[in-house]
Amino acid sequence: MPTANTGQERQILRRADPRVPGGQVRILSHVSNPVQVPSGTITLLFTDVEGSTRLWEAEPDLMAQALRRHDEILRDAIGQVDGYVFKTVGDAFCAAFSTAQAALTAALRGQRDLAAESWPIRRPIRARMGLHTGICEERDGDYFGPAVNRTARLVVIAHGGQVLVSRATAELLSHTLADDVRLRDLGTLRLKDLGRPEQVFQVEASFLQRDFPTLASAANGGTELTAGLPGTVATRSDVRASHADRDWVVEQLRIAAGDGRLTAEELDQRLEAALTARTYNELAVLTTDLPAVANPGGLVPAQSPEPKDLVRIQCSSGTSKRDGQWVVPQRMEVGVASGTVKLDFTDAVITDPVMRLAATVNSGTLIFVTRPGIVVDVDDIVVGSGTVKVRRHRGPAVPRALRVEVTGKVGSGTVVVRSRRRTFLQWLVRRPAV
Repeated sequence: MPTANTGQERQILRRADPRVPGGQVRILSHVSNPVQVPSGTITLLFTDVEGSTRLWEAEPDLMAQALRRHDEILRDAIGQVDGYVFKTVGDAFCAAFSTAQAALTAALRGQRDLAAESWPIRRPIRARMGLHTGICEERDGDYFGPAVNRTARLVVIAHGGQVLVSRATAELLSHTLADDVRLRDLGTLRLKDLGRPEQVFQVEASFLQRDFPTLASAANGGTELTAGLPGTVATRSDVRASHADRDWVVEQLRIAAGDGRLTAEELDQRLEAALTARTYNELAVLTTDLPAVANPGGLVPAQSPEPKDLVRIQCSSGTSKRDGQWVVPQRMEVGVASGTVKLDFTDAVITDPVMRLAATVNSGTLIFVTRPGIVVDVDDIVVGSGTVKVRRHRGPAVPRALRVEVTGKVGSGTVVVRSRRRTFLQWLVRRPAV
């Protein structure tokens, strides 16, 4: 069995790659510790940091510091069981092990230590991991072959903090698992560009998160699931979806995110999958782990922040916004001289079914951005020379979460009630080219 070079620091080759901050890929050709390079039938461990691009964009200096610590943790976990790191690509690690048990031990140690770390960035580093066992061709310290491709496909469908293993690896681990570690069968998935489906297992341990959203492969139509959309029963997976079907799923995802059931990153991933979905199956799997209507009634749990009784907004000539997860008060008084006030309820925290708003709009603009389940009643506004525009939501009715009762006067200003505007991608997908 060949041995990696020893007695020297590892050599890192770099080549241009636009996917990696700094435009380079790091490829380890040598490692600093003496370790045998596994060959023949080996177990591969691939890791990747979830949402790393956003983390780099948000806090580039602190992210560089966090990534160095991430690398130290994973190198230590892999090195403790004589694993061989043969490549890193950005924040992703590729390691080889002589046994499946050693690979699993490294993965569990890595996840445990990553979870325990105090990170300098606002969001913790969460790594997804995939393990697969197979025969690989080793050449110049690197590995090639179908086993490498299958491991790479396995890790990309995982979520941060999740460890997935293939059936081949699971069979080798079945009689060697510790008492507090088990494998949960997630079913058989079709992985992108691979002809043979893969039976995928999730590693469970006391210190690991147990529940995750649908695997990314399923979210992109990779399985044979046939969960139905409204009005469909046992729909075949190859039946084409309509614009209305995609719209319905998009709204359910937004409601779920507003209720805290999906993270911002999960929402982005699922929205992209929904807007580009072609069949019922590709849409249905996006909501299989969500209620038909997330958090019926739109009310949040009792431990949520208490709403204020009254919030006043006075806007002269600038812009005042309430967006994101702001807590909707019981009453609001809004005065707009010549500026703009925008109240975006898309992700708002709703604790009461009714909010009363008294508005005085002189020559400015008052904008309400709604989502399904939120009704803005402007029938009692007294209008002078201004305008009141209400753009009703088009789509299936959902239970009412909030009713905003608006009273007051509009001079020469404007009051607008509308849904969130479509992104360019949404517009492009939903509307046919002219």
